[in-house]
Amino acid sequence: MAGGQPVLFVHGATFASRMFDIPHRDASWLQATADAGFSAYALDIRGYGRSHSDVMAQRSEPYALAADAICDIDDVVKWICARHGTDRLRLVGGSWGSITTALYAGTIGHERVERLVLYAPIFGERNQGWLDLLSDPKDRARFGSQWAACRSVDEASVRARWDAEIPIGEQDAWRDEALFQALLQSSLSDDRHSIESRPPAFHAPNGTFVDLWEVFNGRPIYDPTRVTCPTLLIRGSADPTSTRTDALALFEALGTDHKSYVEIANGAHFVSAERRARQVFSAVNAFLTLSIQAAASKP
Repeated sequence: MAGGQPVLFVHGATFASRMFDIPHRDASWLQATADAGFSAYALDIRGYGRSHSDVMAQRSEPYALAADAICDIDDVVKWICARHGTDRLRLVGGSWGSITTALYAGTIGHERVERLVLYAPIFGERNQGWLDLLSDPKDRARFGSQWAACRSVDEASVRARWDAEIPIGEQDAWRDEALFQALLQSSLSDDRHSIESRPPAFHAPNGTFVDLWEVFNGRPIYDPTRVTCPTLLIRGSADPTSTRTDALALFEALGTDHKSYVEIANGAHFVSAERRARQVFSAVNAFLTLSIQAAASKP
């Protein structure tokens, strides 16, 4: 979606870029960003969504780590900047995408990121729930050998994870079932191999889990002091993956004085696809727009 200054969205570990462009009324974050006057883009990291990878199918070890993702981000950033005749853009990363975008902004993309939004940010706090999921059943101190190149994600697994973050009996109050189905079905349609599974399932690379194993063991994989551009952290208050204590630790460690923290009440990890999504869109647009206004006021 083109029109104004460019904004690039980078997805997390489960859903690809479809998370930012759900085909349901008022559910597209890309559309909300475009309506605010920006040119909104989202990419699928290698192996995700419509970035099909024959290499992934040939590998047994986890595919597409953060070190790979920042190369994909860099390629897309350079293409967008060339298209718009600019040297820098605004970058939004969600969940695992907060890791890859912050890593990018603090390393090879340092000169190309004007503003950074870390949605559902993950930094370096020990998270036992995730460690239990990711560890080897035979040796809980090691990353699980059961995680091959990629995994299959079906409706039941998505629903179970999402529902576990919402108070019992409050699913309809927090999330629109029609929107949930729109996100799920569009994610399945983006994966040309989804119909080969029963039930239908889309694929997600497991390199993300290698990164999360490090992070949730308290070993951050980027240096936040190297992130010096204006930065916004935003999360749902009930998110057990991006916790308040972890996000605030990241907030304090960032290498910029131009930083903000926003928390959306009654929101889970996927709050941008819940009933309070418009609060997320509005807060992020306000932060992204601020730099335009500031630039326009300079003599």
